[in-house]
Amino acid sequence: MHILMCNDDGILAGGLRNLADYLGQFYRITVVAPAVEQSAKSHALTTENPLKLDAYNGEDENPRLYALTGTPSDCMKFGLSYLLTDDIPDLVVSGINHGFNLGSDVLYSGTVSAAMESCFYGIPGLVLSVERYSTERAEEMHPFIHDLIEKIYVSGQFPGLLNVNFPLRGVCDWDHFKIVSQGLQTYSNIIDARINSRGQDYYWLAGELDYGAEAVPTDVEYARKGYITAVALTWKQQSDSDMEAVQKILYKK
Repeated sequence: MHILMCNDDGILAGGLRNLADYLGQFYRITVVAPAVEQSAKSHALTTENPLKLDAYNGEDENPRLYALTGTPSDCMKFGLSYLLTDDIPDLVVSGINHGFNLGSDVLYSGTVSAAMESCFYGIPGLVLSVERYSTERAEEMHPFIHDLIEKIYVSGQFPGLLNVNFPLRGVCDWDHFKIVSQGLQTYSNIIDARINSRGQDYYWLAGELDYGAEAVPTDVEYARKGYITAVALTWKQQSDSDMEAVQKILYKK
């Protein structure tokens, strides 16, 4: 199996590099990742500046490492539309991200967006995030991630995209794994207004997470309970129920 890997923390991030090394024991790995951190860039593309690609090691290395001066989505489009057109990967893996990518926050995540690019090429995708990354936690996660890939993507032939989040600590096994719905992440005090030494106003985009229970089990809820959560995602944002509601408004008899 050939796996294309990316992230939004950048090519030097331990979450990406350590997982690539680990999975390289079992699969052929190509990494195309941002040259610098690109967190919260969502699906942004670089269209006003040229991109530069740097090869970090030799062609015969596994994992094969490339850094691109662009966003996570740039990296995936570059890899799937140019670099690997004669060697299309069987799976796209994005992560391991430093920090959760839960609920509605996936809309902002460069890590999630990188993996979602796989949907446009008919390739399965996997997003991996942990509440806080450490090499110790990674060593606990890696064997389970390998088992997940084998069970869901290799044996199960799952064709879609999974967003998987690991808690800060706890056992990494199937008894602690939950397939749940995507939750809502809401924040308060989003704008942190300050004044600098010259009396000028400036602002930080911040926010404090508010949590409210929802009608169905969600990734936001079960991550708080210490479970590994998984949500199946797609790029399509059409609301079928709202489409029907608008049609009834416009065409009611």
